[in-house]
Amino acid sequence: MNTKAIGSLFLLFATVAMMAVITPTAYAAEVEVNNAPGSSVPGCEETNTCFIPSSVKINVGDTVSWSNDDTAAHTVTSGKPATGPDGNFDSSLLMVGKTFDVTFDNSGSYDYFCMVHPWMVGKVVVK
Repeated sequence: MNTKAIGSLFLLFATVAMMAVITPTAYAAEVEVNNAPGSSVPGCEETNTCFIPSSVKINVGDTVSWSNDDTAAHTVTSGKPATGPDGNFDSSLLMVGKTFDVTFDNSGSYDYFCMVHPWMVGKVVVK
């Protein structure tokens, strides 16, 4: 190979290597929300501790993972108890010890509640 070709290959390699080093890598985050033990009995709504945390702020592309740490089955259903499900997500019946994940691809505010225990409410804000 001649010197010009070797120089061009070196420059190409160096450029690609620098792009890999300086290009930021985007990682989606996962946020955990727990159904609080005892949340199947009214009262947790008074201290806003039915879902812990009851409100989360995330970025587009992040995932929220709900874990049922209570002794009763629950749902994680988008919408509000007064108006019902809005169709964005629904865990169906989430048994004790199980998890339910949703990745949010659009910005907005997403209210959710438990259809079995409607005093359990929460919110996901996606920016």
